[in-house]
Amino acid sequence: MKAIVLEAPDQIVYKDVPKNNLLDTTSVLVRPRVVGICGTDYHAYRGKQPFINYPLVIGHELGVEILEVGSDVTHLVPGDACAVEPYISCNEQDGNLCFSCRRGHTNHCTRLKVLGVHIDGGLCEQFVVPSSKLHLSAKLDYEQLALIETLAIGYHAVKRSGISKNDVVLVVGAGPIGLSVIQSVNLIGAQVWVLDINAKRVQFAKKHFGVQTTFVDPIMVEKERESDSSDEMPTAVFDATGNTKSMESSLNYAASGGKITLVGFNRESITISDEYFHRNELSLIASRNALSDDFTDLIKLMEDGIIDTSHWISERANWNSLVKTLPIWCDSTELIKGVVDIT
Repeated sequence: MKAIVLEAPDQIVYKDVPKNNLLDTTSVLVRPRVVGICGTDYHAYRGKQPFINYPLVIGHELGVEILEVGSDVTHLVPGDACAVEPYISCNEQDGNLCFSCRRGHTNHCTRLKVLGVHIDGGLCEQFVVPSSKLHLSAKLDYEQLALIETLAIGYHAVKRSGISKNDVVLVVGAGPIGLSVIQSVNLIGAQVWVLDINAKRVQFAKKHFGVQTTFVDPIMVEKERESDSSDEMPTAVFDATGNTKSMESSLNYAASGGKITLVGFNRESITISDEYFHRNELSLIASRNALSDDFTDLIKLMEDGIIDTSHWISERANWNSLVKTLPIWCDSTELIKGVVDIT
């Protein structure tokens, strides 16, 4: 079968690869219909994704059509449209549960394998996935289903943070993950501030997400926080950049008693000023991936019209154009979300 393969950094090709077959009675053979391209994919293309081993079929934001189901799969039938939860935990690998999975934290399984990151993903004609990782919708189209994974990252982070409508929330980074955080904060009704050095992304957040308070200069956030005349300060900060310097700075934006949630990720160490951290009794947590319930919740919210994703997709490509388009998207400063139509 055909697949789009990252052979090495900056080398993406169309290629014949072995055809997938059903692995066991609980597996499902699916056909990708729409694949979202995200920062992880761009980093993999540029050779900056630390978990990638080449060659690799990328693609983990997936709206798929079911082609065939294993004999023990009763809740899905060929033709169903599903979102894919791309986090393959030890439960799906061999059933030998790690400490995290025994406690229900499958999103940070100690042996986690993510489609399109650790193992081949969805930029191919068909592939096999455990039935437990498919989330059915009879209402959403394939583009909407391909957005679920991105939205789930922010949704999970906001749930972990425990914020309420009384919080003032600063989101640092207005890329897709930051926007998914904003989308979920809006569901709660808290006031949102946004910081991004890219003015066009800030304007996008204002236009489509109703954000009133925005910053393109980090210094202005600290001045606002330190102002004696301001009764509204960030009681919760979400850093969605994955940038070390930004993550360190995010701790300085929180009001006394505030909470910082790191949604972005990298492999570098971050430095904390313990004096500031202790004096203000701050809380720091991390958020990784999402859980099955997050996917279920989001599909229901979208089906009920509570979440509108019509403005999310800014670029579209098809199977034949992606090899030329991906490098362009990698270098774009205006791209919000690009998707690939594989029909």
